[in-house]
Parts: sequence; C-alpha cells; structure tokens
Amino acid sequence: MSIASKYNKTNLFTFEIPKDFEYHSLRDLFNNNGKEFQYVVRAVYINKKSRFGESPVVATDTCLVNLPKHLTDVAKEIMRDEETVNAINDGKFGFKIYTYETKNRTEVCYSINWIDLE
Repeated sequence: MSIASKYNKTNLFTFEIPKDFEYHSLRDLFNNNGKEFQYVVRAVYINKKSRFGESPVVATDTCLVNLPKHLTDVAKEIMRDEETVNAINDGKFGFKIYTYETKNRTEVCYSINWIDLE
C-alpha cells in the first residue's frame, strides 16, 4: 500500500447502512440483550452534527448505536487503521456492553469493550 493511499479512503466500510436503521442507546441494548451479548461492528463513523459535538457511532447488523463521547478518539483511530477496517468488513470485530458507576452521575453509565470475533 502506498503512503498516499492511506489518505484517499472515501468509503472505508463495505456495509451499506439501510435507510430504516434506527439509533439505539447502549442502555436499551444492554437491558434487552444482557451483558454477554456480542454485537458485530459493521461500520464506524463520527457524527459531526451532534448537539454535543463530535460523537462516535457504530452500525451493527440491526441498528446504529451511539457510543459515549470518551470513545471518539478511539473511533477515529479505528477508522485510520487498515487492519481494523478489514476486520470490520470481514465481520470479525465487535463489542460487548458493560455498566459502570461514577461519582459525577447518579445513574448507571454504559460503555463497551471491543472484542475479536471468529
């Protein structure tokens, strides 16, 4: 791969997001499917039109998922990494949802752990 080709990517992911896909929160997915459910990541992008600034989004097999803002830099790194983009296109990259608590918030918070899929 040439150095310049790293910067000429226009469509990183082969998955076409259906027009009827809806956004779901990590909380809703966690409550519906539990903590052991494995989600296949089909695409990653940064929503630049969020009212809270840039925020990461993943496409799964069934929906779009808003990720926590603290994963924005990681999402950008994923999109720049050819090996990870290829793994996503091959259906070998995913995530599981976990919960955590913090002193700054009274409600339960949700985030993800990235996982390798077979």
